[in-house]
Amino acid sequence: MAKQIIILNGSPRKNGNTSELTKAFAKGAQEAGHTVTEFHLGDMNISGCKGCFGGGKNPESPCVQKDDMSKIYPVYKEADIVVLASPLYYW
Repeated sequence: MAKQIIILNGSPRKNGNTSELTKAFAKGAQEAGHTVTEFHLGDMNISGCKGCFGGGKNPESPCVQKDDMSKIYPVYKEADIVVLASPLYYW
């Protein structure tokens, strides 16, 4: 059974190691018959939570802030698998 997969790529580098890993994962998943949607979060306008307690009242728009999360919510809601990809910088 085919799965709906969402990848949330937190790397600011579109051609970095994290992106290479998500590309390889997506390719394998698609070849196996799954649907993959990837979001490059560094290119999106997403605000941090303000702790306003105003969200959660509307399932279609769970946050009172109107930003690019509105593009992610519907895909996330339908996803069977969520992949969180983030770089690890050190030194």
